[in-house]
Amino acid sequence: MDALAPIGRLLFSAIFIFSGFNHFTNAETMIGYARSAGLPLPALAIYGSGVVLVVGGVCILLGVFARIAAAAIAAFLVLAALTMHRFWGLPPEQAAMQMIHFWKNISMAGGALLLAYFGPGPYSVRARSRILEERRVNRPPGGLRPQPQS
Repeated sequence: MDALAPIGRLLFSAIFIFSGFNHFTNAETMIGYARSAGLPLPALAIYGSGVVLVVGGVCILLGVFARIAAAAIAAFLVLAALTMHRFWGLPPEQAAMQMIHFWKNISMAGGALLLAYFGPGPYSVRARSRILEERRVNRPPGGLRPQPQS
């Protein structure tokens, strides 16, 4: 069952890593979309959110600073839902797709908040560093070499 944690982190983080890279590779298109949604400083918003998504996604994937990364991604998702997917002000033919994107972001924010609360789980950089620290603290005096018997 421990293998579910890294598999879950991989599946959860993939969309953020790829989407974050998309913020850079398709920046002009995304900046135009952000501008049309009325975001102030759309270029800064796109490049800044790209950094949050890539760095946050990689941190979640590896399990290092995963709680902070998950909280940052949750904040991004809620802000994106409220600013970019405002389905309530659109004609019905556009509202349906934006409502799907809105609720997708809100549900993924919920998953990110669970990760922020419970942490990355086993098989993470954080778990590995904790194990190494426990070994260091519990190491017998004199290091790893056996002590001569008197």
